[in-house]
Amino acid sequence: MNNKRLFGVTLLIFSAALLMFKLSSYVQQAQHNDLIMADIENRIALDLPRLDLSNRFLKHSGNHDAIAGYLQRLNMQLKQQPIQVNSINDVSLALTNNGRESWTEYLETSDQKVAITFLIETHWWHISDIYTAITLLLLSFLFAKWAELINRTSLKHLALTEQIEQPPLVNVKVKLVIDLQDKVLAINNNAGIKAGLANKPLCFYLALIEFCVERPDVALNQNKDVPDELIELANKYFYRLTQLGHTIRKRPNFTNSLEKTLSEIRAALDEVLIEHSQLKEIYYPPKAHGEGSRSRLHSYGLSNIKADDIEVIGK
Repeated sequence: MNNKRLFGVTLLIFSAALLMFKLSSYVQQAQHNDLIMADIENRIALDLPRLDLSNRFLKHSGNHDAIAGYLQRLNMQLKQQPIQVNSINDVSLALTNNGRESWTEYLETSDQKVAITFLIETHWWHISDIYTAITLLLLSFLFAKWAELINRTSLKHLALTEQIEQPPLVNVKVKLVIDLQDKVLAINNNAGIKAGLANKPLCFYLALIEFCVERPDVALNQNKDVPDELIELANKYFYRLTQLGHTIRKRPNFTNSLEKTLSEIRAALDEVLIEHSQLKEIYYPPKAHGEGSRSRLHSYGLSNIKADDIEVIGK
């Protein structure tokens, strides 16, 4: 949390706390004033028989001076209170409001209704509130710092948890996968794309890969016989298929129909490498181009393949 945000959070907490404090103070002050007015009303009610009030029904003017003196003595006793009595019925002391609120209550006797007017001081701000505001500001700052610490700790814990739950991403090399169990070709980063191969092209392609890994500079021409070492490797993979439980009628002749075998291999690779055409330079047995001498010079060997470019399942 930067300083600007910390200041904003502190100010928000301080404003909310100060507002709650002032509202509670105002409610408490109003309740206190209600109690004082109730006491004053009780006092006046007890003194009413001795007060010479005017009475219109009896056409009695009353003793205004005596009632005014009574109000002055009463207000002297209320000097420390935020409430003063301004008038009883038509007798008034003509006190100045000075921002005070005027409030009228009524007492009922057997023959008349007596109006009592109060002047009430209501202060939203007192000198003592300065110390309260300073305390609230300090507490707001401490609370904001505490919230920042909790938030920072939670973020670190969350980041650590994510780091533990999710292994770090590494760049996985894209390579060809040959599965002898299912007799399919696939790519290690997308198991959804697969291409099946028959026994003969599958075994021949595995043999070709192993042969070319050991002899990267060899030239394999279709016009010449397939090397015996390559045939032996193809037969080795064929026997491995039988060990894995695949039903095979007879051992294929890997020297016959070489072009057809290579075409089937290329077709399967076209399906698997549809999203990785750049990898054809590694896995694709090159096609012959041209006629005559150009074809005789052509090699279907995999000159760019290495041992870690291939993954064989069931080998």
